[in-house]
Amino acid sequence: MCHGANSAMPEASIIIRTKNEEKWIGECLNRLFNQTYRDFDVVVVDSGSTDRTLEIIGKYDVHLFQIPPEQFSYPNALNFGCSRSSAAKYFVFLSGHSLTVSQNWLKDGIENFKTADNIAGIYGDVWALPDGSFWEKIIFNRCQIILKNYFRRKRVLKKKQMGILAFTNAIIRRDLWERYPFNENYGLGGEDMEWAGYWLQKGFVVIRDRNVCVYHSHGLGLKQLFQQRKNWISLAEPQPFRVTEFRNGR
Repeated sequence: MCHGANSAMPEASIIIRTKNEEKWIGECLNRLFNQTYRDFDVVVVDSGSTDRTLEIIGKYDVHLFQIPPEQFSYPNALNFGCSRSSAAKYFVFLSGHSLTVSQNWLKDGIENFKTADNIAGIYGDVWALPDGSFWEKIIFNRCQIILKNYFRRKRVLKKKQMGILAFTNAIIRRDLWERYPFNENYGLGGEDMEWAGYWLQKGFVVIRDRNVCVYHSHGLGLKQLFQQRKNWISLAEPQPFRVTEFRNGR
């Protein structure tokens, strides 16, 4: 593991949920192990991959845990991974098809917590992967290039909003998770927004940092993107996990 030279335990544990992620999981892990910040370990929770995902993961120095597909839900898999991680101070969440944009991604993210005591979590936006659709590249990439001229690098969020602290790309405090694990009633997703809202109500804040971005997309057309947004809005209310066309949408 990439522990700091003077650390008995890593400062951060990176938790990755996977199922049939052979296309990007190797590059995801390559970019993690080439970060300038090195004080971390990696926990992978796989829920029944049948492609080369496990073979690829086996080439890296990670902790691999497997759960039966029928036991999977988004919050359950994360709670499972967090409970089996090292005694790290921070939990870092990535999708198996999220690629860090820069080698300072983790360093920039962790440094946010040093600025205040009331930060519950950090997250960043997503950019379309190289194989993203035309519309994903327009919406995620082109729009962000334009909008970044109108917003500061960091935004302090004090109210819950759609997409806040999305666990495709986020860092949270372990001690807060221990006090309030992810709500498993949100089996289909939305556990990230619900968790953020819980701590925002208690006076904590969430930081949206433009330097903590990842490449992450699903090759969706315009109609599918609108449907995805509709699905995301519905996740404001708890729903049990069910297999949908967006099974790997996190």
